[in-house]
This record gives sequence, structure tokens and C-alpha cells, in this order.
Amino acid sequence: MRIFKLAGSNFFLGWIMTSMIYLALLAVLFSTVSTLSFDKWRSATRDLVTIHVPNPTERIANGAGVTRLDDTLKILRAFPDIESVTVLEKNDIERLINPLVERDILKNILLPALIEIRLSRNDILPDLNTSLKSLSTEIFIESHAELFLPDAKTFSGAKKLFSVIVSLTLFVAMISVIFAVHSGLAINRETIQVMHLIGAKNGFIARTFQKHVLTVLGFSSACGMALAMGTFFILDRLLKVAFFGDVEIDIFKQINLLDWIIFMLVPVSYALMGIIVAGVSVLILLRKQS
Repeated sequence: MRIFKLAGSNFFLGWIMTSMIYLALLAVLFSTVSTLSFDKWRSATRDLVTIHVPNPTERIANGAGVTRLDDTLKILRAFPDIESVTVLEKNDIERLINPLVERDILKNILLPALIEIRLSRNDILPDLNTSLKSLSTEIFIESHAELFLPDAKTFSGAKKLFSVIVSLTLFVAMISVIFAVHSGLAINRETIQVMHLIGAKNGFIARTFQKHVLTVLGFSSACGMALAMGTFFILDRLLKVAFFGDVEIDIFKQINLLDWIIFMLVPVSYALMGIIVAGVSVLILLRKQS
């Protein structure tokens, strides 16, 4: 048996809460996927170093026909902490710079040789750089770990943005609960006065409102989660391309248990916060009216 007339405020509150929970869950999911993507790319390239060798076919003086590239490879293979050495083919180099340079220009320039090495430890880079510079000052080393520093700042900024989105949705949700409670009290003013006359305490009235809010927020949480998961499934392919490129990966299997727990706690926390705010709001507003 319903004591209060709350159909209008329930509809308003349900719609707002569903929207806020949906946006918050999407923010959490996108934050999780972006972090997962960045961690995978960083772990895959953390120990990689690219060495640029200009004029790779140039003969070294008194080198018995040895080219600059040959001498560079000889130095690299002498370092015990280099796990692998790969000389990129010309086609691979052209494919890398093709988006930046027109194909006709590539035919008229001498491309440097690119050597990709994987290190067992990064502290040998100064010694390696010194050895290569002794061969030619034009050779330079490009560490992939340093290249990822701007990306790290970007991803850190994105995570902060997602956190701000979740905070804003929680703020709007709680303001909506307060507004719905205020509206419900105004509509049921006469009913509340009668309840006070027959001995009902403010706490009883607050718990009654909390029960209504719990019903609305429970339904809103379920709808918001369903909408977020549905959106994520629909965008699954797009997310793979945007965050992981051509790598075949099952995003859902890559998300760890802790991230799933955080995802599940979002609608639960919104509902619990809403119930607490509803009860406190009713008590404060009733005290002001008395």
C-alpha cells in the first residue's frame, strides 16, 4: 500500500538516475579500455630502441669494403645486453613514412637504415650511444620508452577526465534525489501532516521515502548497466580498432577482476548514496517545516 503520491517524481528521478549511471559506467569502461590499451603498447615497446643510420651503404675508410651499416651491426652484436637486432626492409621503412611523404619523393631521396633492437636492460643506452657516435655523429638512437612519455601524459589526462565525468554524474544524481524528495514532500504535505497527528515520527516518514527511492534506483541501476553493456557490445569492434589497431584481442577477457568489481560497484554505490541522501534530505526538510 502506497502512502505517498510519488509517480511524477519517480519518473523524473528514474530517468535522471538511469542517464547518470549509464554515463558513469561508460566513463569507467572507456577509462579501463584506454588504460589496458596503453599498458599493452607500452609493455610491448618498452625495451625497443630504433637506430637511424644515414647513408648506410657508404664505405668506411680503410674498412676493406665494409659499409657504415655493416660496422653499426658489428658494434650492436658486440653488446651482450642486446637480445635481438632487426634491420628493417626498405619496403617497411617506406610504409612507415608513406603517410607523411608523397610516393614520388621517396624515389628521389636516400632513406636511412633503421635497425630495431630489443634490450634486456635500458641502462646500456649511454654506452651504446657513445660507441655508435664514435662511428658516425650522424647516427642517433630513438628510445620507444621516451616516445611514449607524451602518450603517457595524454592517457593520464584522459583518466582524469573520466574521473571528472563520474564525479559530475554523481553530483547531478544526488541533486536530482534532493529535488525529487523536495517535490514529493510538497505534493504530500497534507498526508504528512495527518501522519504527524497520528504519531508518525520524522524517521518513519524518511524511511518510507527511502523505500520509494530504493525501488526507483534499483530499476535505474539495472537499466543503466544494461544500456552501458549493450553500448559496449555494439562498439566492441570500433573500440578494438581505435585502441588496439589490427591486433586480434577479446577486450572483455582482458579486463581483470578488479576492474569488473569497480564497474559493478558504480550502480550499487549510486543507489546507496541516493538512499542515504534521500533519508537525510527528508529529515532536514521536515525539521525546517516543523
